[in-house]
Amino acid sequence: MKRILTAILCLAVPGLFFLNAWEGYRYNALADQIASLEKQQKDLLEANRDTIGQIAYEGSPDRIAEKAGTLGLAKPDPAAVTRLQVEPAASEGSTQ
Repeated sequence: MKRILTAILCLAVPGLFFLNAWEGYRYNALADQIASLEKQQKDLLEANRDTIGQIAYEGSPDRIAEKAGTLGLAKPDPAAVTRLQVEPAASEGSTQ
């Protein structure tokens, strides 16, 4: 009985060392993956911020006027503009 207990103890100690090393490897792999994902998130947020700034720049009135000037466009004469007023369609179920 004593020999069996000694044999189990002799096999359990290296097994526990192996499990500890394996768990450390898994922890380091997950930590590397998390760091990579955090860097990717930071890069995406920075690209998003740059894109929002570019949209604001391209939509500014000065930039639109500059683009219109390069295309040979000019503001129309307000007297030459005809405005149409469209009435909303009547709903089918209503009576007038």
